[in-house]
Amino acid sequence: MKIETLIRAIGSDFTEEIVGELLLCSRDQVDKALQRVRRPQAAVGVVKSKLGNLLVAMTARGIVLNHYVEDTGHAAAAVGKLRMAFDPVEDQRAVREVGEEVNHYLTGDANGLRQNVDLTLAGNAFQKKVLERLQTVPRGALISYQALGAAVGSASSARAVGNAMHNNPVPIYVPCHRVILSDGRIGGYGGGTTRKLKLLRSEGFAVEGDAASIPGIVWGHQGTKIYCRPSCRTAARVGRGRILFFADAEQAQRAGMRPCKICCPG
Repeated sequence: MKIETLIRAIGSDFTEEIVGELLLCSRDQVDKALQRVRRPQAAVGVVKSKLGNLLVAMTARGIVLNHYVEDTGHAAAAVGKLRMAFDPVEDQRAVREVGEEVNHYLTGDANGLRQNVDLTLAGNAFQKKVLERLQTVPRGALISYQALGAAVGSASSARAVGNAMHNNPVPIYVPCHRVILSDGRIGGYGGGTTRKLKLLRSEGFAVEGDAASIPGIVWGHQGTKIYCRPSCRTAARVGRGRILFFADAEQAQRAGMRPCKICCPG
């Protein structure tokens, strides 16, 4: 029974039993209110990796923050964002495995990244939708900003997709490094181009130095399930919004694509 109902029912007949019931109701309501106010905890620490230091936060649901540490100002801003939803608690042991997983991944371990992902810090519903869709792009494949927008029902929102990539709270685990420009050029990356190239090399893409584009890739169409050489006239005619880029023909075939009969891409 709610407190208001109890008060109306008792009038002036205030017995000890009713007082006890009032206190019990009050405690239940206060506990529920505190649960709404109380934020869940997130374990926070800094780990070393082959991509540099990472500020990592873990929740009961998984990794919620994986931030490249460039300076103390950037780190403080990331912790400030974390505080909007969680109570940070320093715990190096809880985050230590992330550095180890990233290093294993960079050496070619396709199953190196084992943590679940918590997208609580995604900026808004659209960004969360984009990041969830991005997680379905497999290792060895890339997608353009335009195609990623099309995949979430907004083909003309390449700029908004770019913002979602820039604000990705869990890079590496949510692979924004797999998003490139529609013409096959590398494009930008929140952690810097050098880190993006390291990640792409670890996934089988033949990029050298500070390459602006990726040689040897093939283009696969998500609708026809056919992959082509970039120079193929068929590839030139299809809508770029449904293109995936693969490191080579083998990767395309693993993804269920079949070779184009016109350009015979191998």
